[in-house]
Amino acid sequence: MTTTMRFLILGQLAVIRGDEDIVVRRGKLRALLAMLLLGGGRIIPADRLISGLWGDDPPDTAVKVLQTYVSQLRTLLEPERDPGTWSEQLITEPTGYRLAVDPDAVDAFRFERLVERAAGLIGPDPATARHLLAEALALWRGPALADFTDEAFAETEIARLEELRLTAIEQRVGADLALGRHEPVVAELRELVRRHPLRETLWEHLMLALYRCGRQADALERYEQIRRRLAEELGADPPPALRRLHAAILRQDPALDLPGAADARRPAAGPGNLPAPLTSFIGRGQELAELRNLLTAGRLVTITGVGGAGKSRLALEAARLELPRRSGGTWLVELAALNQPDLVAHVVAATLGVRERPQRPLVDLLIDRLRGADALLILDNCEHLVDAVAGLAHTLLAACPRLRILATSRERLGMTGEVVRPISGLSVPAPGTVNPAALADADAVRLLVERAAAVDPGFRLDAATAAATAHLCRRLDGLPLAIELAAAGVNSLGVEHITAHLDDRFRLLAHGNRTALARHQTLRSAVDWSYDLLTPAERRLFDRLGVFAGGFTLDAAEKVCAEPAETAETAVPVATLLAGLVDKSLVVTDTATRPAPDAGGRRYRLLETLRVYALERLDEAGEAGRLRDRHAAFVLTLAETAETALRTAHQPAWLRRLVAEHDNIRAALAWCAERGDAATAVRLAGTLHPLWDRHGHYTEGRRWLDQALALPGPVPPAARALALDTAAGLAMAQGDLEQAMAACRQAAALCRQAGDLAGLARVLQHLGLAAIYAEDLARAATLLDTSLRHARDAGDEWLQGWSLLFLALTAMAGADYARSAGLAHDCEQLLRPDGDPECVAWALILRAGAAWRQGDLVVAQTLLRAGMRDCGERGYLWALSVGLFLGGMLAGARADDREMTVLLSAAETLRDSIGVVLLPFVKPWLAAAVTQAKTALGPRRFDEAWRTGQTLTLEAAAAMAMAMDEGELTPQLTPHRS
Repeated sequence: MTTTMRFLILGQLAVIRGDEDIVVRRGKLRALLAMLLLGGGRIIPADRLISGLWGDDPPDTAVKVLQTYVSQLRTLLEPERDPGTWSEQLITEPTGYRLAVDPDAVDAFRFERLVERAAGLIGPDPATARHLLAEALALWRGPALADFTDEAFAETEIARLEELRLTAIEQRVGADLALGRHEPVVAELRELVRRHPLRETLWEHLMLALYRCGRQADALERYEQIRRRLAEELGADPPPALRRLHAAILRQDPALDLPGAADARRPAAGPGNLPAPLTSFIGRGQELAELRNLLTAGRLVTITGVGGAGKSRLALEAARLELPRRSGGTWLVELAALNQPDLVAHVVAATLGVRERPQRPLVDLLIDRLRGADALLILDNCEHLVDAVAGLAHTLLAACPRLRILATSRERLGMTGEVVRPISGLSVPAPGTVNPAALADADAVRLLVERAAAVDPGFRLDAATAAATAHLCRRLDGLPLAIELAAAGVNSLGVEHITAHLDDRFRLLAHGNRTALARHQTLRSAVDWSYDLLTPAERRLFDRLGVFAGGFTLDAAEKVCAEPAETAETAVPVATLLAGLVDKSLVVTDTATRPAPDAGGRRYRLLETLRVYALERLDEAGEAGRLRDRHAAFVLTLAETAETALRTAHQPAWLRRLVAEHDNIRAALAWCAERGDAATAVRLAGTLHPLWDRHGHYTEGRRWLDQALALPGPVPPAARALALDTAAGLAMAQGDLEQAMAACRQAAALCRQAGDLAGLARVLQHLGLAAIYAEDLARAATLLDTSLRHARDAGDEWLQGWSLLFLALTAMAGADYARSAGLAHDCEQLLRPDGDPECVAWALILRAGAAWRQGDLVVAQTLLRAGMRDCGERGYLWALSVGLFLGGMLAGARADDREMTVLLSAAETLRDSIGVVLLPFVKPWLAAAVTQAKTALGPRRFDEAWRTGQTLTLEAAAAMAMAMDEGELTPQLTPHRS
């Protein structure tokens, strides 16, 4: 595994490999590294490097000494590199040298990227802008390039970076002001204008901050200071922006009172009782904008979501932004502690200061108070009082035309005119993302890092903590409460320990904010609150849904969770109960995976935290084993149905269904292994060859099959034969011929014993493929001819098609390209239009290969484009790797050696990633192509092209392989280069 390198120049030069400081002792070696870093990956000519190291009087041996320094620097940066190999980091070019490092590995470049990202967010999302700018400024450890302040090569860059740093400080203070943090920045701004007395933006910020603190006279005095200074030192008047600000302060222009900023001079709007936030508000920029639009267009908006999703905090932030627009006041009505529905109106009245009067209903008094007011009520935590809150809200809104209500609830109020805005967790990093810079884009990560740093000042998001931080945020579904509870334990447990023990999350995340509501002090109490509000039938369904590991459909929920007695007319249907759980935010509609309508329809899921809770409850009720059995049986039925459908034109839809159910499949297999259910485990694992093969899960599939086949207990012979055959196919793809052939022999014996001609045909196909890998083509042809005969006798066209395809592959291996093309064409004709699309795609690719070997490049390219298009749309990774290889060979046939190298590299990278071995007869073709490319391009250009192919996305590589114009190929009707 490559160790992460970081280069620091915002301060003294430092190099860090993982957690180890790399000492670069010699002054000129440090200067050389600094110059290469400042090049930003560009070539730095040798003469410029020499000038930077020795000025105008270099020694006669400067070129050789520079080469020595470069060699020493390579050794420092790549200590494990073989000296005889090319450096991947400090690269020698014809005219000089360049340092190839990830821009995010250099603190100065990361600083610039963060500042650039923040620049466009100051207005629309100042909180995010401030976070980015604060993160950028935290990278500075002292003056830029502090070691080289007297060196000519660094002068320009030092000045540029210091100017950008000062601009970032100005922007960060501007974001603070936009967020209403005027008081904390006054002292900082005083020091800044003292050190930079002619920075007009800093004076503007200081004047505005003082004005918002209610210190108008001080703000005007600062204007006089900068006006006098400009006149005395520059003979100039203040710029227009300063003059406009001065005039606005004189007339107390309301435009100076920005939304969300508290104003100590006078109220920015009407009265209210919003509490001052104690921590920063992170993320939710889109939700805030939507809420403000909804409150403009409608009069009742309800924020719904699971406990701990951050509904209350979002509502308060939206209310703060609404302050200047609500002259009638902005009021927070807290209902969490209220247990009596008939007292809702009393709590609202107490919040508004409305006193009860004899002979007058309290609701009438509230109407009198709010009838003409442009006011906003935040009714917080309504889920346990839904009916009472809905009734009061309806009465008040009907009688008070300017009133707006923003409610938070785990369940919608369910009344006319209500607009519901569901929220879930904060954004989390995509799976596989570990780069700290990319992780910082996820709001959940930003929240965890900020809150963890508050209790552990040494905590930071870096290469050491990135993977655990990303995994933790994903496992907690981005739920703010769960993340804050996890962050509270970082100082004592560490983020890695917390992440590793999330299966015990309810005990682990049990210590948080002592001043929070009781139900927000631990993760369990947050879920308990929602669970306790459910009806018994809803609780029962919620508990049982915990057995679904990767989401579920309504049909699945009905088949697994409903008891026969519960389906009677007197029982509540599962669909009704499920709708109730969705309304109460305990089940979410899964929009990430939408299978075809004929393969399952709409999907639902429990957030992982809720699923863990549901399984605990199910186990406490003594139902876990029974429900897991039913879940495994359902998954088995689904997989066996899919196995048949996958042989038809409906294959794409059913492949999507299997992918959507992959986690459920894993859960069912694990449960069968745990309880020793050999029959179900073997039957299920045996049907899954299409899922594991099409998407490159060979190692995982083999592991499940080995585990299932090793379980003791009776298994139907046909089921065991199918599982053995599936294991053989996966082993073959990974080059494990001994295991594959052993499994095939066992499967063949079982098929012969049962008289299963179709099963035997399938096994003989894999034995034939094994013979191709073993380069015994005569045996391969005999086995596959027998397979084809058995498939015809069994009347199975799908098996016939695959037998023809493997026979075409055998002919290709034997260089009988005309026969190979004919057999592949027969396969294609047999299975079109309603047969297996994967087999057809393979047939097209084989025909393309045969045309290439015969020198007909136009036909080859046309067939390849058709075959790869089918593979790309359906995710056939092995076939795609072969298609990329063939695309590279076609590029080489028209003398485009660089494109050939890129595509061959992309093909090898994809093949390696899924663990598939190369067919023996292809190896000489690949070796000859690589030799040709190295000769034509030279070692350096070949290495660059190969690295390009390794980093190319699959989509880009496939597009390159398919994009060649047929017109370009017309003159090239000559035999291929071998």
